[in-house]
Parts: sequence; C-alpha cells; structure tokens
Amino acid sequence: MDALSVTLISALTSGAISLGLVWLSSRQQRRDSERAQRESHNTSYLNPLRWHTAEAHHRLSLYATSVDRYGCYRPAQVVNEPQEIDGKDAAWFAGTGIALVSSLWMTACLFAQMTRARLDIPFLSLPGKDDTKLAALVLKVHVAFAACDVYYATQSSMGTDVLLEPEGRLRSYREFCELLSQPDQRVWADPLIWFHLAIANGERRPNLQRVLDALQELSGFLDDSLAGGASLRARREAEL
Repeated sequence: MDALSVTLISALTSGAISLGLVWLSSRQQRRDSERAQRESHNTSYLNPLRWHTAEAHHRLSLYATSVDRYGCYRPAQVVNEPQEIDGKDAAWFAGTGIALVSSLWMTACLFAQMTRARLDIPFLSLPGKDDTKLAALVLKVHVAFAACDVYYATQSSMGTDVLLEPEGRLRSYREFCELLSQPDQRVWADPLIWFHLAIANGERRPNLQRVLDALQELSGFLDDSLAGGASLRARREAEL
C-alpha cells in the first residue's frame, strides 16, 4: 500500500471517529437536556404539593400534640360552630381567629395542590410505577379526610375555590378570610371547620391520626421523588 492510500485511509478513519464522537456527544447532550427538562417539569408540579403537605401536617400535628398533653388545642377554640364566623372583621381573622382559620387555609391549599397533582399526573415523567403510587397516596389523603366527614367532593370544591385561574396561584390568607366572611361561600368549608373544631376540642383523635399518617406517607414519597431532604423534619425544626 502506497503512502497516499495510507494517508487517505487514516484521514477517513479519523473523520469517521470524529463524526462518531460528535454524534455521541450531541446525543448525550440531548439526553441531558431532556432529563433536565423532565426534572424541572416534575419539580414545578410536585414541589408545591410537597410544601403544602408538610405545612398541613405540621399544623395538624400541633393539634394532636396539644390534645395529647392538655386534652384540647385552645388557640383554635374560638367559635362553637361555623356560623359564628359570619360577620367577623379583619381584626378577628388577624388575631383571635388566626389559629383556626389559618389551619383551614393551609388544609384548603393542600386540597388545591392535590387536585392539581391528580390532574397533572399524566404530564409527569416519574420512574416505573411511581405515577400510580403518587395517585394512590393522594387518594389515601383524600380518603383520610373523608373519614372525618370532609367528603371528597367538598375537598375538591375547596381546592378549586382556593386555586385562582388564570393566574394559577393560590389565594393568600387574607383572600381566604374574605371568602370565608361570605356566608354563601363559607358554607362549602363548613365540614372542614367542623372537623377542626372537633379536633381542637380533643375529639376524633383516631381520625386525626389517620390524616397525619396519610400525609406523612405522601410527604416521604415526594421527598424521595424530588431527591430532597425530609421535609416534615425540616418543617418541625424550623419552629425550634
């Protein structure tokens, strides 16, 4: 083989290797980009649910701890029935009633995020059967609240009321208080109010524990899915 042939073969081989490396590099970059987009997409959907699960669990844990120690959760014992909220002014919502009403707001925000997650599951890219597990864990929380007479349809209704469209944001605490101050709107939250009043009085402790257990299980799954830390522990330690 003459020198020219060797040179041509070397050049062709070198070119083929270079093209192969460029193709592999481009393919890897596309995969990395697609994975980053999937992770960003999942995070945008699941992080809000993770946050509100931890918030709701933390607040309801305060009820449970106080009931176990003192037999009640006094800060939320501010009315005897939902109708007494009618006519309350802003000062009451920002003062005397804040422990009860902020608990209602946190739970309603959780309902909104669960409703959103249930609708968005088809658009998520979760490994294996994790999408099925997420749906099952969200349903488990719904069922736990339903056992407290906060029925599924009511939960979805409250979640929809809290979720503002087309902005896609949740009502602020102040906006939620303004909603509750209207009797025809408050009535949809009455089952949740009755539940909070009952657990504040030391009643329905097993039902409350069922809700806490379901929230803890959902929180653990979300922590694993998002490769984050233990959000329930982090939320608890934030108060210390």
